[in-house]
Amino acid sequence: MSFFTSKLNSLKKNRFLKNVAVLTGGTAVAQVLLPFAFMPILSRMYGPELQGIYGTYVVITNITQQIACFRYDYAIVVADSDEEAGGAFVLSAELAVLFSIFIGLVMWPFIPQLGALFNMPSGAENTLWMVPLTTLICGLTTALNYFNVRHEQYKVISAANIIRVSVMIATQLILGYLGASYWGMIIGQFLSYFFGNFRMVMTLKGRIHRSMFRSPFLKKVARKNAVYPKYMLPSAMANSLSLSMIGLFIPIQYGQVMSGYYSKINTLLGLPSMAVSSAVSQVFLRGAAADKHNGEKLNKTFATVTKWLTILSILPFGFLLLWGDPIIPWFLGPEWAPIPEYLKYLVPLFMVRFIVTPLTNSAIALGRQKATMVWQFFLLATVSVPSLLTFVIPMTFPQYLLAASLPMACAYLIFYRFCRNIVRNAK
Repeated sequence: MSFFTSKLNSLKKNRFLKNVAVLTGGTAVAQVLLPFAFMPILSRMYGPELQGIYGTYVVITNITQQIACFRYDYAIVVADSDEEAGGAFVLSAELAVLFSIFIGLVMWPFIPQLGALFNMPSGAENTLWMVPLTTLICGLTTALNYFNVRHEQYKVISAANIIRVSVMIATQLILGYLGASYWGMIIGQFLSYFFGNFRMVMTLKGRIHRSMFRSPFLKKVARKNAVYPKYMLPSAMANSLSLSMIGLFIPIQYGQVMSGYYSKINTLLGLPSMAVSSAVSQVFLRGAAADKHNGEKLNKTFATVTKWLTILSILPFGFLLLWGDPIIPWFLGPEWAPIPEYLKYLVPLFMVRFIVTPLTNSAIALGRQKATMVWQFFLLATVSVPSLLTFVIPMTFPQYLLAASLPMACAYLIFYRFCRNIVRNAK
């Protein structure tokens, strides 16, 4: 008994694990418990085709929002001073505004062609007009999130996550009941970011000053942190494309119904990642930045995070793999009966990504942005090749999922080994 008591007391004293617990607790409520509680209702309101249209919109905005801040949002966390961090936040927000305007102008002439490319039914292409607005709100969310990580306001982030998901579910339920079709899902997501940001904005009070908006100061911050847009922006683009490539190709090659199945699988398998992996990633980045000159401490944290993420990955992914066949159709509704067959091809990728993604921040904290960029392009190549081959070699939907997911899982494991080696050699 004393052994377990001593272990529990040591965990309570571990600041890293305490911060993860705070952030994960709020994230678990916001991004797992609430979505799971209402998923049976929402999945019956929004069938596979509607989910596919929504999924296409989400995939596109996932790519654009990664570019919005030009990766200066990372500089907020690792900046040498709070003044520089404030400047990086202002710079990130201004770039998000400019990039969203640019996206709107570029997309404007091609909306009908994009709708046809993604096999959208008539009228559904108008949902793409929400991409610039969503890019802006998500870019601001990312900057606010990292600003709160910088100041270790993890309870604020947790509260914002709960607000965000609560607003999204409530809006999607109400609009779904009123027959808003795919617009109900899209408007719900947009409003969730809008209201969720109000809680995080409060942290700016007293920390963002007028002097931080001056052009000479922002230029100085931009030059000092030029490594982030130089290496991390291409890396972010490659990463978002690699994560979204399957979701982009499925509606083009297999239609919006299959896109809906994949989107729902992405939600089921991604929920554990959103609950734990993303929270660990944020705290680990902050901790790695602080301990980058203390190799022994960083190495110990790296090993601890690896162990716990591996343990935590077994339950959700194992459960879905073993018992998904009878449970998922009952839980989601008969329209979603094919999902268990397709899910098993993606479990290895999501499991590996769940474990490795937070630990890749060690490369960023140790200044290996160039190596991270190279790996991201390698990751993109591993999924692009089988995706492009579908235009030449006919593949069934399961064959494509397997051909695209297994090489990506291997790429994650290769970069994990690289991160482990540089952490061991850190001084």
